Amino acid sequence: MKRTLTFTFTLLLGIFWLLSNTTDIKAQQSKKIILAGYKLKPPVSTTGSGLATVTLHGDTLTVQGKFEDLSTNYSGAYLMVSIRGQGGNQLYRLKADLNDKKTGGKLLGKQNRFILSPAQKALLKKGELYINISTFDNQKGELRGNIGPMGE
Repeated sequence: MKRTLTFTFTLLLGIFWLLSNTTDIKAQQSKKIILAGYKLKPPVSTTGSGLATVTLHGDTLTVQGKFEDLSTNYSGAYLMVSIRGQGGNQLYRLKADLNDKKTGGKLLGKQNRFILSPAQKALLKKGELYINISTFDNQKGELRGNIGPMGE
């Protein structure tokens, strides 16, 4: 009897907690993004690869992840806006902590947190943002990851 009462109380407490936090759950969305050369137009042949997580919480967009095995030294990482038939425009420069060879690194969330304007949130909602990692031999990008639609 005591075990049943304890179980019921715990279950009800858990349900209450979930219902009281539904706004926080709805307000935050995350997506895993594969960074690869074949996603560029034209595709880039590379041994490089990466994975990023993009999180939207209210108006704040956070990018974190890692990339490795770039064909030459890293030259930059960017959050870009797609333009149909073109390469895109830079929205934000991402900060990366590079490895010793400068052919890989980490994107730390605390260094890559941005407050989006309503216009930028609209672009994100339409899936028009992507991540681009450039090298000195591939200035237009060696790795790309399309973020896809996010937001309310």
